Amino acid sequence: MMKATLGFIFTLVFLAITSPVLAQSERMSEADYNTAFAKALEMVSTRDRRVVTIKKFYGGAKLVGTRKIVTEFSDPDAKKVEATERFGDSISKKEAIKVGDQFYCRDGDEGWKKSRKDCSTAGQLAIPHGNYEYLVETDAKESSRRIYTRRAKFVDSGLPERDAVRLKFIEIKFTTGENGIVEYAETRRGGIEPNGWSSTQVTTYEYDPTDLKIVDPTKENL
Repeated sequence: MMKATLGFIFTLVFLAITSPVLAQSERMSEADYNTAFAKALEMVSTRDRRVVTIKKFYGGAKLVGTRKIVTEFSDPDAKKVEATERFGDSISKKEAIKVGDQFYCRDGDEGWKKSRKDCSTAGQLAIPHGNYEYLVETDAKESSRRIYTRRAKFVDSGLPERDAVRLKFIEIKFTTGENGIVEYAETRRGGIEPNGWSSTQVTTYEYDPTDLKIVDPTKENL
């Protein structure tokens, strides 16, 4: 009887401790989610920052490729993008700089060339239409931060040739702090198991980095 009583008390204490954590995830509307995302980006749009995106692509459980994009922003009119990709034995690197109204491009180890238009890599997959659910919760690691989640599942079409490549699941999370967006994470899964495919993306934001320097690359050794 004593063991049963202690077990019951332990359960009540455990629930009292964990319930606030479990209950902090709340449903929200698509409009509120989009507003929160736009506001988080707007808060940092004028700040010097370094944004690092790392993407990984899998075939089944095997890592088949990676992409790293480092984007730096300085003042309202200076931007630098460095994109490196590795798929199998193939490695490529592209760089782009914008200073004022002038663009500069470089492919691999070639020299910098002036360009009339932006040649930076977009590196962002389109978000497909679907029946999404939207959630928001307090970051368990830091109470001043909020985590916003958007996720959806997609039903097979019934055609094997299409289902082998089509998207089955997507989840997007972005974390905000007092000064705006802190992290963006995206997971996609598709195909037919056990030979399905997946990809992950994690983007982190560093504000006011002390080593930021974006200048005309034809005049400076970067």
